[in-house]
Amino acid sequence: MFHSTVGNYNQMYNMSEFNQINREDTMSQGSKGSTKLMIAVWAIVMLFIGFKAFNASSDDSASKDFQVDSATIERIKQIGEVRIDSNIAVASTDISNQSERTGEQVYSKCQSCHDSGIMDAPKFGSLEDWAPRIERGIDDLLMVAIAGKGGMPAKGTCMDCSDNELKSAIQYMIDNAK
Repeated sequence: MFHSTVGNYNQMYNMSEFNQINREDTMSQGSKGSTKLMIAVWAIVMLFIGFKAFNASSDDSASKDFQVDSATIERIKQIGEVRIDSNIAVASTDISNQSERTGEQVYSKCQSCHDSGIMDAPKFGSLEDWAPRIERGIDDLLMVAIAGKGGMPAKGTCMDCSDNELKSAIQYMIDNAK
């Protein structure tokens, strides 16, 4: 009974003809004609793009590039300079060319940590905390203050302080150690 059902199915749908049509469709999908057509379309598009690029007015594009470059240069122009002063590089800007602040004025930015001694900061007025640091010398302390150490960030977050102002603040703290 099973064999007769398969025979009826093949007769009803004519499977041999279907298989032949399916093979022909598969073979035509990779034909060389469609590949040649795709290459021809690609070549025409590339020629069109090249023609448009070649015929573009070079005077207009050059002046636009110059305007962009001028605007870019204006945005990124330097705002400061580096000066060498007493073997210490001092970065300054035209904005901060005001008179230098005193050690006490700069210390007002340092006191939040140095008054309480948080994160192992030497306490203001404590000779016990400052004695080992005083032995190392002020130049070494200045280098540590500039670079930062432990919990203290670079320049103790006083980014607008010059190196001389930091040195004055360190000297102020040393002088007040009792």
